[in-house]
Amino acid sequence: MNTRNFYIIATASNDPSLQVKISGPYLTRQAAEADLASAIQEAETLDPSARKYQYSISQVKSQKPGIIQHMAANQ
Repeated sequence: MNTRNFYIIATASNDPSLQVKISGPYLTRQAAEADLASAIQEAETLDPSARKYQYSISQVKSQKPGIIQHMAANQ
């Protein structure tokens, strides 16, 4: 795993400083793009207010899983 990986990030539209890594890490931007629609759908299933979020793909220095992977690992 790289130290800098791609993540799908959810940003609250009413507070741009509120950002959450919802999915990842991905080794490539293409892998994150391929998973984007399903990650958004999963986020909306978990939290209906997620429909209001803005989603982006960012490369950040982290190896920790996004919230969706974290929740799946603990079920």
